[in-house]
Amino acid sequence: MFDGKIKTTEYASLVVTHECNKSCPFCIDRYRGRREYITIPIVESSLKIAKEAGIKDILIVGGEPTLHPNIVKIAKTVKRFGFRVILTTNYSNPDAIRRLDGIVDCFNISFYDQKDLPRQSSFISDMTIATLIYKSQLETKEKLDRFIDKYSGIAHLKFSTLSICNKFTKENQAVGYLDELKARKIVLFDEIEGLIYRDCIIKRYDRPINPAAYQSIKIHVDGEISHSWDRNFMDDNYIKAVLSASPH
Repeated sequence: MFDGKIKTTEYASLVVTHECNKSCPFCIDRYRGRREYITIPIVESSLKIAKEAGIKDILIVGGEPTLHPNIVKIAKTVKRFGFRVILTTNYSNPDAIRRLDGIVDCFNISFYDQKDLPRQSSFISDMTIATLIYKSQLETKEKLDRFIDKYSGIAHLKFSTLSICNKFTKENQAVGYLDELKARKIVLFDEIEGLIYRDCIIKRYDRPINPAAYQSIKIHVDGEISHSWDRNFMDDNYIKAVLSASPH
């Protein structure tokens, strides 16, 4: 389950592949589609650095990470180093999820109106359905409430607005009704506003609080380690604005 108290200094993203079987217009990975796969030696050497840096959680991401041919071994390696393991997936490869069950601590299941979604009662690992809120998805309070009513009994739910990374996300990020929700405000990652609504967390990337906050680290397929918004993963102008506001 998503930990709303986690800080950017306590987690790192591990990009295991850029290969993906989706073409989402809001994807932040400009290298999506490249058939590149991280190697186990790079995973191990990177995890040693993350351990020394005091990282607690490793977020396994892609692309679609379950397309990596050694994804189970990678997850076991992360676990062996003593990290909490979170994996983000579009759930297009249920067999891989079954093999990872009990190894991964938490699955973030990206919601794309799938007809088949995992039920928490069938898994050892935590199952969280992660859903985006934007102009053409859950764009009204009524739709959000219906979604919560429908899926809250299946798995944990969390929501977020779009991260700005391209023209689509700029044009579709704003959803006005969120400002009117009767929800408790919190601060997430030391940098953005969050809401707790009907026991669900909503991450509001449209409401930055501290643009100069320390960025989490990202371990790339080739072993390079950067801040999460470096290497042109996000919109160039947005990166420049964030970096210019960051302490050096």
